[in-house]
Amino acid sequence: MKYIVLSHGSWQDYRYKRLLELLPERGEVVFAGSLSEEERQQSGIQAASLGEIANLGPERCIALVSSPYWLPELLALRPAYTVAFIEPCPEGEEAGLWNKYSSLLAARADLVATVSERIYLEQQLRRSRVVYLGGDERLSYGLVRREGRLLFLADYEAVWRGMLAGLWRPAGENARLNAAADAGGMDAAADYGKIQLLRRAEYYKALCVKMPEQPAVHYLAASYLYLLGEYAAMPYAKQAFELMLLQGHRDCLHSHYRFFSAIEAKNGNLDLAVSQYAITAFTSAEKAKAEELRRWLEAGGEYRELVRAELFRVNEDAGAVVRILERSALPEAGPLLLQSYLDAYQWEQALALLRKESGDAADAEAGDAKPVSPADGLAEASVGAEAFPLSVVEGTLNLLHGRRHAAIRSFLRAAGADRQARPLFAEMADLEEAVQRLRGRSSDE
Repeated sequence: MKYIVLSHGSWQDYRYKRLLELLPERGEVVFAGSLSEEERQQSGIQAASLGEIANLGPERCIALVSSPYWLPELLALRPAYTVAFIEPCPEGEEAGLWNKYSSLLAARADLVATVSERIYLEQQLRRSRVVYLGGDERLSYGLVRREGRLLFLADYEAVWRGMLAGLWRPAGENARLNAAADAGGMDAAADYGKIQLLRRAEYYKALCVKMPEQPAVHYLAASYLYLLGEYAAMPYAKQAFELMLLQGHRDCLHSHYRFFSAIEAKNGNLDLAVSQYAITAFTSAEKAKAEELRRWLEAGGEYRELVRAELFRVNEDAGAVVRILERSALPEAGPLLLQSYLDAYQWEQALALLRKESGDAADAEAGDAKPVSPADGLAEASVGAEAFPLSVVEGTLNLLHGRRHAAIRSFLRAAGADRQARPLFAEMADLEEAVQRLRGRSSDE
């Protein structure tokens, strides 16, 4: 396989050199930037400019991307697969901009990797194929031969190789990728992502015994068990909530008690889950949502799946919501699915859904089929808790795809009559400046 490395900085500062040595079926590896002759000899990696990379046939390559500001270039290159290294905001970058476009990069990626356990858990709630580049096992989980050297694998490195190879290999072949099953007790036929979740769950369960008074440890154990779909998450979640109360934290109904409703929903106990959510409903909107969930429960049938989806949504499990709603034919599912695409930063899917619904509506009204922007079909939507026009989503995607004039038109439409366009164009300028800085670093190295 041919790999393209799009780094946030110079080769000297690149933090994933070890992972490059462990790439499965490693063929040519090309770094966007410059390397000295000694660095090329030591690493076995070639350097290339962006123009040269575009001529490498990127549609047959795997892109390893560690800055969200490569997104415009990535969309132009259209590699066969994209691996996104999602990192906390580095020093010198604006956090809001970095985090937003990191989320958009993750949504575009075929595999997300991160050294941050917080980001790992956040991404697990949005999508599958996420690997945590860290671990606490001291055993070797296999080895790799690289140019006459033997490289012993840590647990997460075996997972990294397995999940990366799983992008293009059938499951049966992927299971035979490395010797992890021979060394550390890994089941070679199992899914590598699930293996990592199991390892993390076991680690925190053991830590709960050693640190029984730490609510964060119990909450993390519950989180991993929840992601595995195990009802065993509940006693750990309850212990975390009780410890928070005993330690004087009175504001933990939303952060801890509401989590009970997600665990119960995942295990099919919807009546109890709705009651638990209702206890945490303080605002008028939350109380109205609790009443709506009760009505759907009474309706029964497919509406029970809507209840499950909404309980997952209020617990920020956007990935689970999408998986449920994409199968639903209920009319109420469309707006909820749109919201969940936005929450998970799957913005292209959101606009595609809106185009489909706009097209269906146009077909239903004969003679009224004037072309419109898909964002005109729904004036307002929210990403997280902040409401803004879908034209902002459309404008952002236009900008990333290099359609600058279309982006400006979308932003002007989003600003509306009150002319609140300044923040949108300020962000547009900030993004373009960040992209140019990154390209400048790449060409100057």
